Amino acid sequence: MIKYEIIQVQNILNRLSDKFDGFSAVYTLNPYKGCEHACQYCYVLSEKYVPYKKKEEFFYKIQSKTNAAFLLNESLKKIPQDALIMIGSACDPYQPAEQTYKNTRNILEVIYRYKNPVHIMTKSDLILRDIDILSKISAASFLAVSFSIIADDDLSEIFEPRAPKPSKRFKAMKILSSSGIRCGVAISPVCPYIVKEETVKDIIVKANLSGAKYVFSDDLRLRDINKERFFAFVKKFYPKLFGRYEIIYSKRISPPVIFSKKLNELIEKMSADLGMDTTLTGKTLPKIKKIQPELFE
Repeated sequence: MIKYEIIQVQNILNRLSDKFDGFSAVYTLNPYKGCEHACQYCYVLSEKYVPYKKKEEFFYKIQSKTNAAFLLNESLKKIPQDALIMIGSACDPYQPAEQTYKNTRNILEVIYRYKNPVHIMTKSDLILRDIDILSKISAASFLAVSFSIIADDDLSEIFEPRAPKPSKRFKAMKILSSSGIRCGVAISPVCPYIVKEETVKDIIVKANLSGAKYVFSDDLRLRDINKERFFAFVKKFYPKLFGRYEIIYSKRISPPVIFSKKLNELIEKMSADLGMDTTLTGKTLPKIKKIQPELFE
């Protein structure tokens, strides 16, 4: 059973990077603590990031940052207008709690007033509710909406048991794209031996048909608690792969480059063939090397 709480926080923006792809800086923002989607691979479930002492509460105790929009309004007075605001680095901003609390909606209205560029990461078609304010932001500044997809509807029920199905995400992408909003797909995380070439091809083709302008991917990162959790998942659903996962993650939090190289090359080739970018803006993006723990507070 999901438990909701209303809290007030002291800070809402966390600085991630300077001078990123033409933006003066990148700030992350999470309207909630906790995420109802319960993704098996969630990297926030690690000692470094998880906000709760009882780790599994992350999926069942959702704290609504009731003063988020107020704090953002105060913060945007102090940062450059060309600083990118990334919404949804440690929770889905359109998880079911958003239907009631509307933190994300209120945050977008503040961003529109200040005209900052914004990047939204989500797995939810609830974002369609805000198509009016998203269209305004898109017309006034820069907006990118990235839908995270790693599997088809059937596999998604295993990996992301409480998230909207990928088919709903593609439909939402098509509607937003038809309204002139820049959308793309994040194939993230790429789980070795599980997310295969056929899967990636299918996602890219469907994204292209849904109006996506870009596609990018990210590796599966595993450390301490979330590593133990994902290993248990692999042992249950992919027992033949368990030994391989023990080897490739024995001394690393991410797989060796060889596991992502071929898929990255496939993504780049298919994207080029279909006229899609591999970055948010269409430019070459530098790597963000370090994520600070306070990013997820």
